[in-house]
Amino acid sequence: MGLAIFPEIFVKQYIDENSYFERAFQGSSLLEEIPKLIVILWYFKGLKTVYNTSDGIYFGLTLGASFGLLENFLYAPILDFWPLFLRAVTSLPIHTFTGGIYGFAAMEYYHSRPSSFDFLGVLYSLFGCFLLHGTFNYILLINGNFMILLPFILAAGFFVLEYLLTISQNILPIEVLQAIGLFSDDYQVISRFTRYDSWMRSSQSRNQKADPIPLFRQLSKGKIFVSVFLLLIPSLLYSIYLNFPEKIPLLLGGIRTSEFIGLFLIYPIWLSILILFRGIFNPKFFRERILKIPLFIAVSIVQEEREYYSLAYSLSRKGFYSPVEKTLNIGDRVYVTFYVAGREFPGILAIPVWLNVREGDPEFESGAVFIFVNPPWKLLFWRSLVRVKQQFQNLIHQIAHPVGSSHSV
Repeated sequence: MGLAIFPEIFVKQYIDENSYFERAFQGSSLLEEIPKLIVILWYFKGLKTVYNTSDGIYFGLTLGASFGLLENFLYAPILDFWPLFLRAVTSLPIHTFTGGIYGFAAMEYYHSRPSSFDFLGVLYSLFGCFLLHGTFNYILLINGNFMILLPFILAAGFFVLEYLLTISQNILPIEVLQAIGLFSDDYQVISRFTRYDSWMRSSQSRNQKADPIPLFRQLSKGKIFVSVFLLLIPSLLYSIYLNFPEKIPLLLGGIRTSEFIGLFLIYPIWLSILILFRGIFNPKFFRERILKIPLFIAVSIVQEEREYYSLAYSLSRKGFYSPVEKTLNIGDRVYVTFYVAGREFPGILAIPVWLNVREGDPEFESGAVFIFVNPPWKLLFWRSLVRVKQQFQNLIHQIAHPVGSSHSV
């Protein structure tokens, strides 16, 4: 824990903080988030073949909560009771959430296939947590009407973490991935292809209608009851505040209005949201929901002197999945040409790293996961641009013709 907290204490001695913005982002958020991320990366570096993504999240939650508790102990001698209490009950969740997000990013980094840009996910998590934590600190420092935004800041971190927890439940254990020779990102590519394939098969068979899978789980009566009870507390206290505002500082030992609102109005609302929506996302939605293919990508694959045409699925900066001929072997170097919306991107070097074949089933369509030797940035940018344009056109078409529209957005 000292590895995460004491660098902040040391560096703060040499930083001039001339504004609330600098204190919130440069002097607090940046100095707190970087050490947390480094500790998580360091801890799992030698244990990446032992722990799963969900383990990384729970370790990050524990580290973040411990960091928040220790930080509150350090602020105890210099803050009065009510400011310290407000900081304790609000900063602890934000530290916990960012720690969990780092745990997910770290394990995804360690379980992904090595590539030239495989650290981007970790940097994205750092940037997002830096903005979230910095905004939270800034609202606390200005100590005004913006306090009402604190539940929304906490809710943003909460729902991001809920989403990552749900995704982690759909990732195969690392032992299974190692046994079949896959990395985590390889499995995600294959999983997405199988869901695309389900869409193609269901669209060809009109008699077989797949039941829709809901995104959210049903709320239990117990959660609803507890959440409603917690919402009654701020409602009652707010009515007292409206009728007798002058008595609040007297009854609560000189508490300021912003501190009263934060502790006794905003925080119970936040607790009700936390209890009500914990585990709200349905893992089955992300695992089994049939995906419509938003854009077909035609490819030609040149293997030695042979060339054949196919389709590419789940295109990313790391690679793609494509149906292939059974003569392809793992490690063969192939040159792929992509045809996207009237443009051709030839001669992109790729290597198959996993084959999906069934020797005893001649009707089974073999496939392979390919990785790029170098990310084709021009192709990725053009494909993203065309996809956004297509989705916008589909959205306009759905608005103009809402009945019977089957376009995917």
